[in-house]
Amino acid sequence: MKKVLLLLAAVMLLSACETVPPVDTDPTTDGVTTEPVTEEVTTVIELPEVKPLEIHKISQLNTTVYPLDSAAGEEKNSTLVSNYRESYTLEPGDMGGVKAYYTRIKKVDDSNYIMTFHNTRLGGSVYCMRSTDCKNWSKPVVVMNQKVISVNGKQDNLKYMTPDSFVLDDGRIMIVASYRAEKAYQTAIGENGLVACFSSDMGKTWTEPQIIYKGTNWEPCALQVDTGEIYVYFSCTAPSILEHGFDLRSSGVGMIRSKDGGKTWTPNVTEAPWMPQYVMRCYVCTMDGVKRYNDQMPVAIQLNNGTIALAVETHNPSNNAYKFSISYNNDGYLKDVGMDTTGPDNRKTNLFNLAGPYLCQFDSGEVVLTYHWSGKFNYRLANSTATEFYDAVTIWDDTEHWGASEKLTSHSAAFTICTEDFKAKVTTMYLNHRVNANRLTPTLTATTSDWDGSTDAIFLGADSQAQVSVRLAHDDDYIYLLGERLDYFVTDNDKLVVYFHDGKTGQYMMTLTNDDIKVERRESIEGKNVEVSAEELGIKYHVAVDGLANDILSDMDNGIVYELAFPKSLIDIKDGEIAYRVKLVNRDSSNGKTNTEDSNKNAGMNNTDGWSKADLK
Repeated sequence: MKKVLLLLAAVMLLSACETVPPVDTDPTTDGVTTEPVTEEVTTVIELPEVKPLEIHKISQLNTTVYPLDSAAGEEKNSTLVSNYRESYTLEPGDMGGVKAYYTRIKKVDDSNYIMTFHNTRLGGSVYCMRSTDCKNWSKPVVVMNQKVISVNGKQDNLKYMTPDSFVLDDGRIMIVASYRAEKAYQTAIGENGLVACFSSDMGKTWTEPQIIYKGTNWEPCALQVDTGEIYVYFSCTAPSILEHGFDLRSSGVGMIRSKDGGKTWTPNVTEAPWMPQYVMRCYVCTMDGVKRYNDQMPVAIQLNNGTIALAVETHNPSNNAYKFSISYNNDGYLKDVGMDTTGPDNRKTNLFNLAGPYLCQFDSGEVVLTYHWSGKFNYRLANSTATEFYDAVTIWDDTEHWGASEKLTSHSAAFTICTEDFKAKVTTMYLNHRVNANRLTPTLTATTSDWDGSTDAIFLGADSQAQVSVRLAHDDDYIYLLGERLDYFVTDNDKLVVYFHDGKTGQYMMTLTNDDIKVERRESIEGKNVEVSAEELGIKYHVAVDGLANDILSDMDNGIVYELAFPKSLIDIKDGEIAYRVKLVNRDSSNGKTNTEDSNKNAGMNNTDGWSKADLK
């Protein structure tokens, strides 16, 4: 079955004209008829209005709530896909003229977000911008403003840098940042420290900076745990500088905590020996007879299972190596690691090259680690306990340092990092993993409301403005697939290619165009694709176009809806699971790369571990 719809937004009018000669009488002729008068009468036929197709964005799907860590054990098969339409770059002019660096995005609630950053590479003042859609941002407000100070009778500049924020349980937003005396940074330990500011109005206004720790440090991270306590982690060097001097200093992760919403902090460090609680630290080398310790740039999250995962970069100054290390805590940090030991015991050290780590976790369990390395901004997925990290994926290859990630929804996260010329890159990443194919029978008429009972979807759309969300369903006889393609520039060369594994050694490949389907069968990995008849196999399909294909001069289409009904009898369904792949073929030359082919997995035919999975519910 095939059908193509060309939908027009306007109502079409059909006009027909006919000549009717009415009688014109003259009273002087006693009612005798004179010449007829010709009058045109227009009959208007109004056709029914044709409504545009309802094509969902991926952000409108995946609405079913599943238990936490529902993907545990399968995280390695999950992927993240950048949304081209939700990727953008903020120029300094978009950020109030500020040369932004160290960007962080935080979700306040479902319709409010903040972005924090400092100016120039090493800081000065700290700023905050607000947004209701994580795309359009307000002008920045100054949260912490650099100022002139006096240190030992000499003029200096007090600068703020490396801000991180956290949305507290009571709705307030907390920003914590390092501060330092610019000129006396290496020698005046007590002129450096940590400050916190709070906002109760979604980031519009902020309290004055409150000093919460004194001592040389950098790169703090804030976390409120499920007990209500607030932890602030930071790279702490002050005690080591006091003992060995600045050039032979060691680092480690220091921590202070608050049990009263940020009013007071323990330990309350205001003087030498500048000692916080050390919660992570390891020996890296000996230089000039001094043992050097490290673990720095900490970021911590409380995992879905309650464990605190604390990620760091471990720097060895003897060879300038930067490696990824991570530790785990379940007791609220009852033990102080100390100055001269490696700890805690529950840690993994020097796993791979990395600098500037950041963590977030999806409800389904996948942990996301973002970091920069060699001018690239990368991510790795990890399992739900953050104990196994998978292959690196590069998002941008033209970035500077210190990016971040923030979970937005159960299936999306915001990534951000700055470039060398102070531009802030932002993208929304969408999570693809196993989906449920619920039981329903759609009408195959491009009526996407037929699918309201099955919102689990995977997403393709990283390479160009064209993107597709794919859902599955089933009944006794068929597996159904719905592809909702958003595409500003529909052409006759656009395609959606669907692969179903037959559960044995072969596969079916179905190529859907705007008005046709091509079905190919491949029996084995050594075999060749052979074209077969969709009608003879009982494969049904429907394609509907919302727009004017190939109209490149004035084109701004909505997209295409693909529906496919695939007989269950053609494949061997094992344990209610099917394996499938999808490829989105885009052939326009505007708003993205030309001739893109965006695929969820480029896996081998028999390597179904790399294919997407669906459970028939």
